[in-house]
Amino acid sequence: MSSTALLVIDIQRGAFDGVRCPPIDAAERFVGNAQLLVEAARAGGHPIVFVQHCESDPRAPFEEGSVHWQLHESLQPQGERESTLRKYAFSAFENTDLDARLKAQGLTDLVICGLQSEYCVSHATQSALQLGYRVQLAQDGHSTWPTEEQGPAEIRDQVNATLAAAGASLASSAELAARLAKAKQDAVTS
Repeated sequence: MSSTALLVIDIQRGAFDGVRCPPIDAAERFVGNAQLLVEAARAGGHPIVFVQHCESDPRAPFEEGSVHWQLHESLQPQGERESTLRKYAFSAFENTDLDARLKAQGLTDLVICGLQSEYCVSHATQSALQLGYRVQLAQDGHSTWPTEEQGPAEIRDQVNATLAAAGASLASSAELAARLAKAKQDAVTS
């Protein structure tokens, strides 16, 4: 059995529909990379956790229960090895049962993609590292919005450098997808 899970963080409709906030940077490419990872995790027999950020403000992009809060239509859980997790903080590990879920399945390695680079992706990655997980971050599999000081690419690069320095391994979504899909083939041939 694989010891790796894929975390898909906050890829929710409100980040793409332009209703409560501008669409996320490079949305099509970003979703394509996430889809590649999800398909590879499925092919490799890995568990997938789809994380949903929950906000109570009725004007917020991810207002819990609203259409904007729902997962992106192309990234929906399928089958018993795929689950959802509601979170109310930046880290998917804070005040949730994520760590217990992963440990109950004997999972020690995480592949992470999602939103928002400098917040939820960064915090989840740092929490996972502190909890002893080996983390592989899809360096092109997370996205954000520009700030007044920095563009999305600069923010992604900075987050990648910070998380690599903290102990995360970085690879492209294509490289990680190849590893995820290969895991099942390796198990069959050994």
